[in-house]
Amino acid sequence: MSLRIFTVLLAVCATVAPWVSAESTDCTTPVVIIPDGRPTQSSFPQSTTYWYGIYAQAGHSYSVEFEPPADNYLNSNRPQFSPLSVFSPSDYLQACRGSSSVTVTQNSGYAPAILKNGNGAGRRVSFAAQSAGLHLIAASNVAGTGSYTFRAVDTTLFNTRWNTMNGNDVQWILMNISDMPVTGTITVTDMNGQVITAVQLSIPAGGRVSRFTGTSDLNLQRGIAGSAMFSHNGPPSSIMAEAFMINGAATLTEKFEAITPR
Repeated sequence: MSLRIFTVLLAVCATVAPWVSAESTDCTTPVVIIPDGRPTQSSFPQSTTYWYGIYAQAGHSYSVEFEPPADNYLNSNRPQFSPLSVFSPSDYLQACRGSSSVTVTQNSGYAPAILKNGNGAGRRVSFAAQSAGLHLIAASNVAGTGSYTFRAVDTTLFNTRWNTMNGNDVQWILMNISDMPVTGTITVTDMNGQVITAVQLSIPAGGRVSRFTGTSDLNLQRGIAGSAMFSHNGPPSSIMAEAFMINGAATLTEKFEAITPR
């Protein structure tokens, strides 16, 4: 019986978020978050700023979330986060202070909402990395001490292959299933990863946008192939996408999805 209870406890421990207690108040030694969606649990002192980092890929988009899930009740003196700040690898910080060149979207109040409104005290920020390297994130707790979780998600969507051979045209459809307007960039590359075209898109809440390789839209040449990706400023899971290769004989569906579990 004792062995059975021990086995059950091990299984339960394996399913909960990992607990850490090694955050950093120094921007030169941030806690590095792997942007694969996994949550990490810890404790945040009151009136404290902690520093985190993401090793970002150029052109990819990311969401970073800080949330005290065990303390989501009204009028609790528990962690509440001020708007998050993100700094690029080239931003100059002196004594952990400075200006940011990163365009961020504070989307904590959009679905899935985590902003303090009687049912939540978290913060989320989304951004697209213009360059590769370590991006710093500053999170400040403006209320009491308590537990919290943090995570980062690579929200980029990828179409692994397309081609305009044998009479094919390609259509990319992006649907915004969130309650906020989402802006982003669809980047089309050839088989060598060289950018053929990059187009900015704005997708209204609940709306969709379609782009086409034909002469009436992107006007991509015939007989070429490659891949595509879409980076955006929405929360994780806010965009659903499809890619089609179309000719007179058939329509072939190709993958166009995020690689990070959401």
